[in-house]
Amino acid sequence: MKLVHWIYPELPSQTLLAQLQPQDVLLLRQDGCYGLALPWPELPCRLLVLTTDLHARGLSLRTPWQAIDDTSWVELAAQASQVVLWPK
Repeated sequence: MKLVHWIYPELPSQTLLAQLQPQDVLLLRQDGCYGLALPWPELPCRLLVLTTDLHARGLSLRTPWQAIDDTSWVELAAQASQVVLWPK
């Protein structure tokens, strides 16, 4: 499982989206949380957003995204075979 972090307020490139597999996790962090308001294509992987970043920006969770806390984020990172902070 890859844990891919997205920290930018716009949609990721098609290059990133095409590499996501069903066992992967895409995590919105920091300003990436603003991406919740964007029209995401249907993706095969789990879609998560960090609760602390969501609340810090006054945003609401939207389906199909799920919120996780910092402890869960650390656990996911420890379980992942790869942790990736994808560049713009």
